[in-house]
Amino acid sequence: MDDLKSRVAYLKGLSSGLGFDESTREGKLLGKIVEVLDAMAIAVTELQEEYEDLAEYIEALDEDLSDLENDIYEDNGDKPDVDDESDDDEEPDYADDEELFSVECPDCQEVVFIDDDILDDDEVVEILCPNCERIVFVNEGKDFDDDTDEDDSDDEEQRGKRK
Repeated sequence: MDDLKSRVAYLKGLSSGLGFDESTREGKLLGKIVEVLDAMAIAVTELQEEYEDLAEYIEALDEDLSDLENDIYEDNGDKPDVDDESDDDEEPDYADDEELFSVECPDCQEVVFIDDDILDDDEVVEILCPNCERIVFVNEGKDFDDDTDEDDSDDEEQRGKRK
């Protein structure tokens, strides 16, 4: 952009060297045009410098982000999937330590994963299908662990009575 500044300086020198009288209408017009060109050259130069600073900053951010990605994905070597379309048909991956069971929606056949802890909840909980919002599971406030123990003891009592 120094070239632009030098070209405006050349025009200033040319106008004064040609002897334009700034008291005439044409001289005033030419003087103001050269002033505007000088101001524009200064503004463009400042914008160019700011642009270069921003380009350097963005490059530094890109390098930092790349380093961060390498640090994060270094352990498993996996990059996140960018292609969302391929994941639509796949079942989600859940951590191995979570205890889940699945229920298929009778309307839309969407598989809904439910945490086993909901079975221990004393309150009535209804699970809705995220696709069609139909109720796919109700725990009815029963403690399922206790029910299985009671069923076992009832079975044993009935066996004892039969003998």
